[in-house]
Amino acid sequence: MDKQLDLKNIVLIGRTFDEYYRMFALDDVLKNETILDVASGVSSFCAEANAKGYNVTASDKIYTCAPSEIGQKCASDLDTVIKQLPDIADLYVWDYFKDIQSLKAQREKAYKSFIEDFKKHGRRRYVPVEYPAADFAHDQFTISLVSHFLFLYEDRLDYSFHRRTVLELLRITSKEIRVFPIVNLKGKRSSLVEPLMYDTDFQPFQISIKKVGYEFMKGANEMLVIKK
Repeated sequence: MDKQLDLKNIVLIGRTFDEYYRMFALDDVLKNETILDVASGVSSFCAEANAKGYNVTASDKIYTCAPSEIGQKCASDLDTVIKQLPDIADLYVWDYFKDIQSLKAQREKAYKSFIEDFKKHGRRRYVPVEYPAADFAHDQFTISLVSHFLFLYEDRLDYSFHRRTVLELLRITSKEIRVFPIVNLKGKRSSLVEPLMYDTDFQPFQISIKKVGYEFMKGANEMLVIKK
C-alpha cells in the first residue's frame, strides 16, 4: 500500500501568500484583478494579498464558525499532520521548508494571521460558501484559485462534485481558474484530472497543465489552468 497522510477529514492547514504566489505562478496576475480564493480555509493569502494591494475574497464553509472554534480545529489538524510527517518525510521535498519544525512554524504563522484578519474583516472579506454551490454573481471574479481541495481529496470528493464545482467556478469567474495541486494524497496524478479535461461540458474552454515553481509533496509541481 502506498504511504500517505492518514486524514479522516479535510484538514484546516494554513498556507501563506508566498506559497500561493509560487503554487499558482501569480507573477502574471495584476493587482487590478478580482481574485477568489476557493475553499481557502485558514490560509493567510487573503489577509496578506489585500495588505499588498490585491483584491482578494476568501470563501469556505468554515466561515460560519467563530474564530475561537476555527483556531482550535487549526491547532488540532496541524498537530495531526505534524505527528505523521516523520514516518512519511520521504514523500516530500525539503527545500522550501528545511525541516518539519520550520514547516510547523510557518503553518502556525499562517493560520494565526488568518484568524486576526478574520476577526477584523469578517464576512466583508471571508464569505461562507459550501461548494459546489455559491451565491456569488455571474463573473463576479476575474480569477479563481483552488488550493489543496479539488483532486487532492479524490477519495472523498467524487467526479460529480469536481464537475459541479468547476461549472460553478466558471459561472462566477470571467477569465480563468487555477487548481493546485493535481495529485491525490498519495502524490499520484489524480484519476479525475483527465476525465475533467475531456468532459464535453468543458470543451468551450482552454484547459492545460502548467508546471510551477513550487514542490513540497513530491510530484506536486503542476497546476490545472482553465481559461474562458
